[in-house]
Amino acid sequence: MNDLETLREVWDRPKPPSPATQSAARAALMARAARPRPKRRWAMRALAVAASAVVIATGATVFQSVGGGGGGEPALPAANAQVVLTRIAATVQKKDFTPPRDDQWIYTEMRLRSHDKDIRGKRLTPRTPLTSKIREFWTRADGKRVGYMVRGKLMTTNPGERTPENTYSMVAALPTDPDRLLAKFRKIHAVRGGDQDDWIFLRLGVTLSQNIPPPAQEAAIFKAMAKIPGVTVNESAVDDEGRPALSVSRVSEKWLNREILLDPSTYAFRGRRETAVADHEERYPQPGVKRFTIKDGKSVPAPSRVEWSIEKGTVWQVYTRTVVGVVDRAGQKP
Repeated sequence: MNDLETLREVWDRPKPPSPATQSAARAALMARAARPRPKRRWAMRALAVAASAVVIATGATVFQSVGGGGGGEPALPAANAQVVLTRIAATVQKKDFTPPRDDQWIYTEMRLRSHDKDIRGKRLTPRTPLTSKIREFWTRADGKRVGYMVRGKLMTTNPGERTPENTYSMVAALPTDPDRLLAKFRKIHAVRGGDQDDWIFLRLGVTLSQNIPPPAQEAAIFKAMAKIPGVTVNESAVDDEGRPALSVSRVSEKWLNREILLDPSTYAFRGRRETAVADHEERYPQPGVKRFTIKDGKSVPAPSRVEWSIEKGTVWQVYTRTVVGVVDRAGQKP
């Protein structure tokens, strides 16, 4: 007997609860069942992590100090992932939030650890060193200007056409219903061939990383992730700095695990990580893709060759959001 059947046994038959009430009751039961039992050691670590989040009221409206990279225990099955994501959505929807003014700017500092651009002919392993870079940029809340540093000098420009993951005003206008949100992203990010669910999961992660979404939209993002096939959750992950983290992930093309790393206590976004979960060879042209070359004056199919390969367990790249905040002008930092 499932939860809804149990509830029906105690309801008066003439006036059963509405569908909305049933959904709310089920969500509450699932969230309570999924909540881990408190452990003293975990509680102390969670308090230490939560202490890293700081709110500043002057100049910058919001400030967070965060990090990302590492490993963890096996992820929860998809059914449990839906429960955890429902719990996350319920938590973030209740957080305090002050929306930025249209003339304010969202400042983001990211640390990117990745392999060198030219990896042709290389085999990447867990021992292959990663290159670290710091990227910082400003985006006006209304999306009309963006700013970035070029050789130490601030440059601002009109960004042209944007998508929701880059503009606060567009994020704030996103649907709060997860089904409508997924439909909108699938329309915006239409993909010809390939795994569109993988691309949508990636774009939802980018939306969290490059913006400060309002609570209702942030909750909708996590609810939407719960509806994407193949999404799993690992509540025992570790980030790039060795701290406990909650990982929401999905495997792409059977070899690349895309993770969204969250603070395990507040569920604040920390970063994104991509790791090989199987040996993989990148070939050109891809098998099944017709490419031609000239041989002896004739056009013949181009032979598929290995461009580069990667070993299982190798980190492909890590994006860590080190600072995010709302400031009054481009060039200003929280």
